[in-house]
Amino acid sequence: MELAPALLAYAIPAALITMLPGPDTAMVLTTAVKGGRRAAALAAAGVGTGILLWGAAAALGLAAALRSSAVAYDAFRLTCAAYLVLLAIRAVRASLRKGDATDLPHATSGNATTPSTRRSRRLPYFGWGYRRALLTCLLNPKLGIFFVVVLPQFIPAGAPVGATSLALSSLHATEATAWYLVLGKLADTARNVLARRRVRIWLDRVAGTVYLGFGLRLVLDGR
Repeated sequence: MELAPALLAYAIPAALITMLPGPDTAMVLTTAVKGGRRAAALAAAGVGTGILLWGAAAALGLAAALRSSAVAYDAFRLTCAAYLVLLAIRAVRASLRKGDATDLPHATSGNATTPSTRRSRRLPYFGWGYRRALLTCLLNPKLGIFFVVVLPQFIPAGAPVGATSLALSSLHATEATAWYLVLGKLADTARNVLARRRVRIWLDRVAGTVYLGFGLRLVLDGR
């Protein structure tokens, strides 16, 4: 199998695992509502970066080593679960916070901006979206297992494992970034509705439920 056919064949399972709802989806949607389209775009880039790093780990054999060690895998799995539970707690706390959408740092009256509002736009939500999306993607053992179990099946016989793994993961990262850019844009388009306090409360609660569900599943999901 040459590289081009391998990329075409890999595009389908990569797209499927990307489009399945999960913590990454919840992260991008909530970032879009709280920070806007640019913040959501950076969150999408964070997911793409995380996938590239997983691809690099697979190319170096680190992901396979993680999977082959019961102690290392369980420690990683529980760390991921703890992070997701933390995200769930933060989402629930956000849903209980008083105030409306105008309390968010991105909301301003009119077109006037001040240095403080410009800083709040750049730092808390833009950096926040990228960092948290990147961390959520990296702390996803199921994605790591995907790179260990599925990706090697698409490496042509005799092809360099490292370079081919990076090529496949680059395709995966491109698909994921494009998908989450679309989701972020859709969420931003409906932002006036989604940013209403009642809707935002339920969005935070749904996101918290998603994080908690995946976190508990990791706790209960042994090798």
